[in-house]
Amino acid sequence: MSKNIYLATKLFSFFDRTASTKMYEAITKTNKYFGSEIFLPFRDSNLKIDLTGDVTKNIFDADINSLENTDVFISRLDGMAYDAGIGFELGYCLAKDCLIYIFTTDYYVTKVKERKFLVSNMLSDIANVFKYEYHQENDLSYEDNLANNAKLFTKFVTNKIDSNDYLYKNKKKIDTRYDVFFDFSGLKYEWCKILIDKLIPILEDNNLTYFISDRYNDDYNTDVQLASLDNSKSYIMCLDETEPDLDSSILQGYAYKKGKYIIGYKTHKQIHYIEGMQAMGANLMVEKPCNELVDSFDKLVGAIKNIKDKF
Repeated sequence: MSKNIYLATKLFSFFDRTASTKMYEAITKTNKYFGSEIFLPFRDSNLKIDLTGDVTKNIFDADINSLENTDVFISRLDGMAYDAGIGFELGYCLAKDCLIYIFTTDYYVTKVKERKFLVSNMLSDIANVFKYEYHQENDLSYEDNLANNAKLFTKFVTNKIDSNDYLYKNKKKIDTRYDVFFDFSGLKYEWCKILIDKLIPILEDNNLTYFISDRYNDDYNTDVQLASLDNSKSYIMCLDETEPDLDSSILQGYAYKKGKYIIGYKTHKQIHYIEGMQAMGANLMVEKPCNELVDSFDKLVGAIKNIKDKF
């Protein structure tokens, strides 16, 4: 059955781009999506966008246009830090009720309290997530084993896509309405909790209702998080990690597609750039969707106090 497929990949490493071609090859070999249109970022947007004016906006708009036409979202997520831009794209497709496939090849499994997951807290609930296990042939050299596993991984991706079609549907209903949905890295860090504790009295003094994402607590529930975001007017996230939290980026993409007012809190000064082209602090795909991007606590407070005026 022909579908529009978005193959989300990391873009800035030659080796990541090379790995993406293996994923592309795997999708073309599926029975389910044989002959489908496959959008591959960098090949289909970054290398073809208008290099005049705001290049970052041109890239963002091209990707959003492709996401809007997407039926199936597929990606590979490896490493200790994932690509927040991929998270945003995934969240956007989640809000569109797309099928989502995520692959990982890491040998480790992550754990928060007693919850184990392959990639993130949210993904096991909302996507088809699969882990490829490296296959060692003792009679092959190290180099030949790598080449063999590249072929096996391609077959693994093809087979998993063909045999799985789980589609997330949130049946959780929440009556409470919120002015603000706060997501400071899911309260992963102590400093995030300290900031939230400082902000709560300000919210209450201004009669603002709020929900605070706490993905690293024992009672975390993906359905509750998404239902609460559905019932919120605005989404406020922290972008002060070198690579913004993946689940925060997923929620931001979801919020953007749902038309929420988005405020990004980013105080670090590091800038990544490509000479003559785009520049970004945290990540192009998570900075561009922000209605406001504030760089100090005082500016964040000012933005929060003005939220009621936005609606």
